[in-house]
Amino acid sequence: MPVIQGRFELLVQNGYRHWSKQLVEKRLTEDPLVRQYVVHNDDYHFNPNTIAIYNFADNPMFGEYKTVVLDQKEGIVISTKSSKSVLHKYTKHVLISGLSLQKSIARILGLASFHSISLVHLVFFSLHAYSKKNTDWVGLHFFEDFDMQKNSITFKSIKNQYTLSFDNINPCIHKRISDSLQHNDILSRITHRYHESISWSCPLNSHKTGSMIFNTDFYKPTDALISFNFKHVIDEIIHDWHYIYICHVAREHDLWFLRDKHGYFYGRAMRNRQNY
Repeated sequence: MPVIQGRFELLVQNGYRHWSKQLVEKRLTEDPLVRQYVVHNDDYHFNPNTIAIYNFADNPMFGEYKTVVLDQKEGIVISTKSSKSVLHKYTKHVLISGLSLQKSIARILGLASFHSISLVHLVFFSLHAYSKKNTDWVGLHFFEDFDMQKNSITFKSIKNQYTLSFDNINPCIHKRISDSLQHNDILSRITHRYHESISWSCPLNSHKTGSMIFNTDFYKPTDALISFNFKHVIDEIIHDWHYIYICHVAREHDLWFLRDKHGYFYGRAMRNRQNY
């Protein structure tokens, strides 16, 4: 069966091997060939084909498009939605528990520089912020290396087919990438451990593709730190949600004693959940 090429790969084969925010803007406004690979989609959200997201919220393309996506399958996707909205759509409609699972694991591990969405074989890394602001994103699973020079960073794709650059980076971006890949490594291990516990095992290295997300040159494996399992993390998320709900009820109805009784209500709820 022949391999079906994605539209972005066709662009690369036509000589467009390096991309940056400035080049995206220049090519979309001046290059008729590149414009043939542009599609408008206001319903776009993160997916396995998302290579990078460039944020244009402060200066929209053509006066209206706040986000430009490089997508392996679709080519170049433009959207009037902000990058924050694109993320929100993904966390709300696709990710289980939104970002709660991501943040809970980071909190347990004490990863202060964690700046990503980790999905074992996918890692979306935020260049400048996380979930509260518009920012650029890059799918680290498409890349095998990166190079930093002064105020910019350039990612090199697997087999060096193309490169992507981002400017105005945080001085601690190397640490952020390392923590994000460590975060993904932990999620990968506890996910595989859970699969094994229910006889649905999958070899830990079965999804390795040569990308940096599985290359320990970029992060430090932390087997010794994994003293929890997938169920532990999910139970912690449920506990947090339950406490937030109790606090909202207490505040809205001036019933502050409910907050102090949170442990009692949570224990009753968990007993009912586990027994019925």
